[in-house]
Amino acid sequence: MSELTPTLIVLAALLALAVVSLWLPLRRVPAWTVALGAVGIVALAAGTVTPTGIAVVLLLIALCAARERSSSTWLRVLLMAAIVVIALAMALHKAPGFYNPLIARDITPGAAPTTQYINLDKAVVGIVLIAFFGAPARTRANWCAVARAWPIIAVTPVIVLGIALLTKVVAWTPQLPPSTATFLLSNLLITCVAEEAFFRALIQRGLTNVFAGRRYGVALAIGVTSILFGIAHAGGGVPMIPLATLAGIFYGLALWRTGRIEAAILTHFAVNALRFLLVTGPVIVRAA
Repeated sequence: MSELTPTLIVLAALLALAVVSLWLPLRRVPAWTVALGAVGIVALAAGTVTPTGIAVVLLLIALCAARERSSSTWLRVLLMAAIVVIALAMALHKAPGFYNPLIARDITPGAAPTTQYINLDKAVVGIVLIAFFGAPARTRANWCAVARAWPIIAVTPVIVLGIALLTKVVAWTPQLPPSTATFLLSNLLITCVAEEAFFRALIQRGLTNVFAGRRYGVALAIGVTSILFGIAHAGGGVPMIPLATLAGIFYGLALWRTGRIEAAILTHFAVNALRFLLVTGPVIVRAA
């Protein structure tokens, strides 16, 4: 069941453009800032964000820009802490000023309802964090590096979903709901981009720097980040924590193997897409 209106279609299209614009060649004025500004105008008109929400976004951008320019170690640490708090609040839909609209709801017999929202707050977190911490691929060499992750991208869904099926956390129920295209697009551009921006580009890379020079430093960074990622999925039930942690390890390996955030995003999307199309679980699946 779709609940898209013409205004929400325009909003969703502009939001998608804002995400994709991150990978456009850099100009004096980055394309993502222009696209994000357009999103803000339409969102204000549609009532899905308030001036308070806009202020939260501007604060996040200002903090990221300040950290990028700062040469003080302690100031950078404090700014990073503030960035993590605000980004996490937005991703968890706890920041004020956002009213994410429901765009689709699928009811499949024997399966949990699937609801999809245009999660502006989470999407904006992904855009801002990728812009400042993700180092988007913009050259052929960058994308060739991403391609090196294909074995991880291929094997991760098999292992994660295979274990989920064997432990009966999910059931094998191939389906193609009416909102499939909407789900896959929003899951890629909102969920996967935002979660990988936060956990891999921000947290894992930050911990990698902290543990640099230490024995097993990379393993510690990936492990700690993956555990945090698993805990973040506790809302899906206790069995989801170890499964998400395992998936997070593979996402972290994809980033480490290639140095590209896109590899982690695509691995994450492969798992989410096949989960949506092939299995159902005991929890409500949100697009973002």
